[in-house]
Amino acid sequence: MSDFLSARATGPKGQSRAFLFCDHATNALPGRYGSLGLSIDQVDDHIAYDPGAGAVTLALGERLNARSVHCGYSRLLIDPNRGLDRDDLVLEESDSVAIPGNQKLDWEEREYRIKTFYRPYHDFLDHELDTHEAQVEDPLIISIHSFCRALRCRDSHRPWQVGVLWKDDENSARQVIDELRQNGLSVGDNEPYSAKLYNYTVDRHVGARGLRHLTLEIRQDLIADENHVRQWADVLAEPLQALLGTR
Repeated sequence: MSDFLSARATGPKGQSRAFLFCDHATNALPGRYGSLGLSIDQVDDHIAYDPGAGAVTLALGERLNARSVHCGYSRLLIDPNRGLDRDDLVLEESDSVAIPGNQKLDWEEREYRIKTFYRPYHDFLDHELDTHEAQVEDPLIISIHSFCRALRCRDSHRPWQVGVLWKDDENSARQVIDELRQNGLSVGDNEPYSAKLYNYTVDRHVGARGLRHLTLEIRQDLIADENHVRQWADVLAEPLQALLGTR
């Protein structure tokens, strides 16, 4: 377990005002958990992570010459984008799929996951943001997620190609939304999720600092391979560079 990293960072420090992070970058599970009783296909499904989001974060970080932080474990283990008071911090079921290894989790195991994975990730992200904020003026923090076109558990067709989520920093979000729409894209304004309702990691680490920020959600079928990841990194970099004053 000691060689299992709860988080990692890539990219240069202090060479861009942009800083990216990805809560659901991977479906990795520490060896002691096996697959939590799931099949290989289920662990590779969106219930375990945000497919393509980690790759987009890396590619976009390269475009912006920016530092990025990636959570190192599957959200099935414990979801870093949930508060400790939430019932969905560790899911027994996700999108109609039961998670055998999470059934009737006892207090000791829950606390072990918090201590070993959840807190180290948030401590790491906090430290990286402290460093970034000390090195650059007027940072722009970008959270990256991806969403599936439809959920199994309900009729939920999602037509948007990309969503821009915001709560405290409407100005940054509105600039990105407007430019992406001008480029002919179908853009969700606080869709398919609303940051006004819940966006835990951003609220905890970024909103509390009063920094410029936004959250991007890219539809998973559009970033399913390396070529499309690169294309979307190029598309998203344009309005972000405008915000950064580097375009």
